[in-house]
Amino acid sequence: MAGGNSEEALRRKLIATFLFQGIAAYLLLVAVAVFRRDDTGRVLAELGADAPYLIAIYFALAFALSLFKFKLSEKTFVNLALTSSTAMLPLLGPVVSCCIAVAATTITRALGVLQLGPNKSSLDDPGVNWARVFGQAGTYGIPVLFAGSVYEAVGGVTPALDSSWVSALRIAITGVALLFANHVVMDQVELIYGSTLRDFVRDTIVDATIFGLTLPYAVLMSLHFGSMGPGAIFGWAFMFVVFNLVARNLAVTRGARDRLVHRLASLSNVGRTISIQFKTDELLRAIYEACRNSVDVSFFSIAIHDEATNELVAELDIRDGAVLPKFRFPVGSGLNSWVFLNRRPLRLADTEETERMGIVAVDDGKATEGWLGVPMIARDRVLGVISVQSFKKNAFSQDDEILLTTIANQAAVALDNAVLFRDLSHLTGQLENRVLDRTNELQETNLRLVAADRSKSQFLAQMSHELRTPLNSIIGFSGVLLGSSRAMLTARLFKFVENIHEAGQHLLTLINDILDLSKIEAGRLEVAAQRFDLRKTVAVVERVIRGVGGEAGIRLESRVATDVPDVNLDEGKVKQILLNLLSNAVKFSHPNSTVGLEIERLDGAASPLAVESIAIRVSDSGIGIPRGELHRIFDQFYQVDTRDARARRGTGLGLSLARGLVDLHGGRIDVESTEGAGSTFTVLLPVDCEQSRDDEAGSRDELLEGAGSPT
Repeated sequence: MAGGNSEEALRRKLIATFLFQGIAAYLLLVAVAVFRRDDTGRVLAELGADAPYLIAIYFALAFALSLFKFKLSEKTFVNLALTSSTAMLPLLGPVVSCCIAVAATTITRALGVLQLGPNKSSLDDPGVNWARVFGQAGTYGIPVLFAGSVYEAVGGVTPALDSSWVSALRIAITGVALLFANHVVMDQVELIYGSTLRDFVRDTIVDATIFGLTLPYAVLMSLHFGSMGPGAIFGWAFMFVVFNLVARNLAVTRGARDRLVHRLASLSNVGRTISIQFKTDELLRAIYEACRNSVDVSFFSIAIHDEATNELVAELDIRDGAVLPKFRFPVGSGLNSWVFLNRRPLRLADTEETERMGIVAVDDGKATEGWLGVPMIARDRVLGVISVQSFKKNAFSQDDEILLTTIANQAAVALDNAVLFRDLSHLTGQLENRVLDRTNELQETNLRLVAADRSKSQFLAQMSHELRTPLNSIIGFSGVLLGSSRAMLTARLFKFVENIHEAGQHLLTLINDILDLSKIEAGRLEVAAQRFDLRKTVAVVERVIRGVGGEAGIRLESRVATDVPDVNLDEGKVKQILLNLLSNAVKFSHPNSTVGLEIERLDGAASPLAVESIAIRVSDSGIGIPRGELHRIFDQFYQVDTRDARARRGTGLGLSLARGLVDLHGGRIDVESTEGAGSTFTVLLPVDCEQSRDDEAGSRDELLEGAGSPT
């Protein structure tokens, strides 16, 4: 109640001051106009036909400068209309200049109250605003009349047609007198607002500095009339208005930027502050502290929804810095309930707007006007409401609403995380016990898997020995029979011997492939790199494949680029890769077709391996591979499930083994295929696999050193 009486007393004092200044100014202006009517007539007569132009130019200048004024503080502005008054006094005299200054500034102030133009007045108190409009006569009229008297006292002549340094000095003195008188009048208002001496000094220095920068314009504008006429005055006025607009826009832009930076910094602090809080009470207090620098928090509350009782609980309620006791109220009536139920912000200018919206506010003992509330939403669930209040009307802007909404969203996530953190802490113990039990089970399973893997390796080693011994005998003796018994055996029996020899060779190849794959999986198959001529290796493979494909009329066309260098690889394994891919291509090709082999060199920039490489491409025009099967063809024992594929012999190990051997060299293998049109397998191998492994190890060591070094 005491606060309300204090504001009402301040309001009455402001209105009285503005009315007194306005009445005094108008009475003084009338008296001076009557007393100096002959002198005013003389001035206008001497100006002759130029008088109407000068009056129009100076009125337009004063109006424009008043309309685009600079904000100095929350209650004061820098108005460059003083500069225009300084410029017109030596030419039009004090009476006409006073009328122009009062008319221009009064009209611009009235437009602001009517919410027209760039400088709109606050709607808090229309009575004070209209009193201020009336008081413009005192703010500018009295100083202009005083400055006119000073100009005449220092020997100034009206109209001033002399362009001497003495005339310039007189005009400058007049401008200083005008600024001084204006501050004397304005200080009466500043005292009512409670400004301190420090505020007076600061505002005076800033205002005087800005006015001092523009004073040369006023001097030059007045002095040029005698030599150049109204055209010069218009030119100077136009240039000064443009200068004022540019400077004002820069000031407005800088102010907007500073406000934006401040709010972004506040949001960053909010996010950083509330993200480290997990206790609800501490979190709510952190939210309040984070809002203090950005929003008016004289009346601040955070209401959390209690799902069990369907009530809003004011967990934090602060009034002028004092924390009030918690209280509950049911969801249904009140501003907070409206925000909670509608899931959107609510901003009210005053109590009248509340009544117009038909919202019944809950009496919380706070006779406030402005109100702003935003919902706290996390995971599409409203957790509560943050609200602020003020005794002032229109206390909160749309920017405040956006900022508080952002803070509320962050706060909601933090509150939700705090609840989840408590639940997580409760479940952590149970989870740790389950993890411990599961770890023990996994350890036992791992031991069994290790034992099984050891048994598999032992089995493969033993079986390979047991199988190879009789197979070598079978292959050896069948080979002898093939070489020496063709004339002794019938054709049918000789074919049986051929089948025995071929089946033995196939079975031995299968056993060797299985053993190689087992070694690759166990990491026991090593690369014995040596430098060799790849062309000679390709020639050996070609002879074998031409023999394999000759019976079906399948031709092998090979091309090795001339720039392919000698390679440092495992020649036996490279030969095995080529044989597997080419025999696979022959196996799945149509009779009397062609299998292609192409080898070229790739430099480090063009190679996907990022080192000098060779590219081996094996292509056929056979049955192809269905698109859905491409991702599985390198799996062990996997064969394409088509009738054509089943009709051709195969174990499903060739491609899997080829990929393992390519990986051992640090290369890669890819396939492209169209069903019914053939396939192309591309193998990339480094020219020097040992150097490639060394480079890779060095890069890994550098990466680890960089990750561990201090920054």
